[in-house]
Amino acid sequence: MSPRNGYDSVERGAPAARARGHMGYRRRSNPLQFTLTMVLLASLLLLAMAAITRFTVGEPILPKWFAQAMHRPQPSLPPGMTYDFEVVNPDTKIPIDTLPEVGSVEMRLAVTNDSALPMTIRFKTALQCEFIVRKVIYYVDGLFALPLEVWRSSYFHNYAPRPTSLSLQPGETKVYTATFDLNALNARELPAGTYRVIASFDRWQTSIAVDKPL
Repeated sequence: MSPRNGYDSVERGAPAARARGHMGYRRRSNPLQFTLTMVLLASLLLLAMAAITRFTVGEPILPKWFAQAMHRPQPSLPPGMTYDFEVVNPDTKIPIDTLPEVGSVEMRLAVTNDSALPMTIRFKTALQCEFIVRKVIYYVDGLFALPLEVWRSSYFHNYAPRPTSLSLQPGETKVYTATFDLNALNARELPAGTYRVIASFDRWQTSIAVDKPL
């Protein structure tokens, strides 16, 4: 039976035409969209590098203004608590700013209740204070940094997972210490350069820069 009034041939040809049109369509690139995408990626990269730098030096990853905008409070010591952090020679108790080739380094964090009321701090585990040593590699004249962790006081220690607490009376001080030993073996694994010694207490951190000379 022949097509009636030519409608059948038109209808059969329409899907093929649409398919050819679809296959032949090529989306044109938008220079503005490409530029905005590259700017966004570069901004994210810079923010990530800045966050790594803050993490390296023992500061909160989120800047204060950004944390406030996101309603994320920064980790801090309880009101009324002060601290003293030192990296000292374990024999002389004198603060040092360089790592020895072979020997020991003592890290000392003292937290004091300077308020007029008793203070209790609760921790999730038995690990209340931790000390970390990181080698810092700087880029772009010190604008960005890359941390390489070389030691942590909790290595090879088993801490009870049960919650613990620290109670301090007015004027009372709690001292946390750890010793980092540099023997003939690991001294060769710590090349000369800049290092950061970090004290972490209840998610709050502070750090001291030390160097290892050639």
